[in-house]
Amino acid sequence: MAVTSFRRRALGVVAFGVALPAVLLAAVGIFLTLRISEAVQAQSVRYNLYMARQVAEAFEQELLAHLRGAIATAENGTRAGADSTAIVTALESSKGEFEAARFVPLISLDNFLVLVVESTPVVYGPGPPGRPELRFVGMMLRDQHSAVVGAGGWLIDPRVFLLGHLRTVMDERLAANTRIYGGIESRRHLSIMLLTPDGRELARVRDPGNSGAASEPLTGPFEGYRVVVTATPNAPVAWTNRFVMLEVAFVALMGLVLLGATAFGLRYTVRQLELAQIKASFVSNVSHELKTPIALIRLAVETLEMRRISSPEESERFLRSISREAMRLNQLVDNILDFARLEAGQHVFQFRPVDLGELTRETVDSFRPRLEDQGFRLEVDVPDDLPAVQGDGTALAQCLLNLLDNAMKYSRTRREVKVSAGAEDGEVTVSVTDRGIGISLRDQRRIFEKFVRLETGLVHDVKGAGLGLSLVAQIMRAHGGRVEVASTLGEGSTFTLVLPAAKDAEAPGAESAARTAS
Repeated sequence: MAVTSFRRRALGVVAFGVALPAVLLAAVGIFLTLRISEAVQAQSVRYNLYMARQVAEAFEQELLAHLRGAIATAENGTRAGADSTAIVTALESSKGEFEAARFVPLISLDNFLVLVVESTPVVYGPGPPGRPELRFVGMMLRDQHSAVVGAGGWLIDPRVFLLGHLRTVMDERLAANTRIYGGIESRRHLSIMLLTPDGRELARVRDPGNSGAASEPLTGPFEGYRVVVTATPNAPVAWTNRFVMLEVAFVALMGLVLLGATAFGLRYTVRQLELAQIKASFVSNVSHELKTPIALIRLAVETLEMRRISSPEESERFLRSISREAMRLNQLVDNILDFARLEAGQHVFQFRPVDLGELTRETVDSFRPRLEDQGFRLEVDVPDDLPAVQGDGTALAQCLLNLLDNAMKYSRTRREVKVSAGAEDGEVTVSVTDRGIGISLRDQRRIFEKFVRLETGLVHDVKGAGLGLSLVAQIMRAHGGRVEVASTLGEGSTFTLVLPAAKDAEAPGAESAARTAS
């Protein structure tokens, strides 16, 4: 019997009331944690961008420092009135790491650009034809009247300069820059990479991490190159991201655990309510099942005692009624007692070789009067050469009686019952087939559960305790066998007891063995 729809709705509301706050709390926790992570990440990107700009400025300052040191001789010659040839000679003598010296007169500076570094103009422009990797860099030269006469400088390869001065920029320029906030500890957790104009890596200081990258293009003679600053894998921001992901996973896991616990609690509660209703129905059905045969037996006995009969045939009919109801009462009591012993693991089976064919015929013959009294046509097809099985004959007979009783109770107009047996692949089978109401495929798995009675059209007409098929299934499992069902709704059902055949050495009459079922 299922839990009422009202109770299901009530339990659903309770479960929703428990699960919804848990889901909301988990969602809020994850949302706030991710917001904090985004804020930390954004701050990291801003700081990396700031450091990328500082690195770009440091390269410009490094270039300016070398230009100032190299151009001093040419600058002094220009102030002394030296001509262009003398200026180039002076520049060539002090070029140092630079390449070919050049002097560009003031009238020829139209195609050159100026980069202001520390309030000092640095002149730069393209290199000579055929050498696109070279660029001109220099400074303004003034005469004795402080008038600009041109620009003196050299050709440089930006790639070579950047590679040669990256360590100096990192270890000296940035360390000496008092305007940089964050300190040396912050810089130690940064990866600095230089990229070429085509995006390839030129050089790096420390390996980069996976997040917080910021890039800044270099300007002036380094135009096209870029500085990329990223937090290292061991930077605090990287550990923060790992912690955030761990916390998000933990919060999500806790949310799933709460949802799972709620679902489990709801399912357990529904199951307990179902069991309570099933047990209540069981007590009611058993009480009715006990009272009905007792009342019929009492009525028949009183009728016979008071001799309210008109013929011997009527007396015989009352006697058959007493016998039938007594058998019904005995079967019900046996089912209840056997079921209780099986549930408690106290039922002891006496296993011995059993002639299943003979057992089947005897059991069917004992049940035949009940079937014939109800107008059933009984067909028996049991071969004489069935292999023996190892089992408890009384328990196996009880299984067959339960199946015959169900076949009789759940048949409507087509009152036909067939009992057949066979052997195949080392197994012996006994089948009971009826033409009754049948069982739907969805319900075929539930019929072997204890106390279960399906909500069919005959549920109020056919009484029972809901133990018969559960008892059959338990007995068959204890015998190492199984019970199978094949049924079509409205067409009838076939229940088959399947048992392993006894070994050849186990002939009838062999010593019995006791086995406790659980």
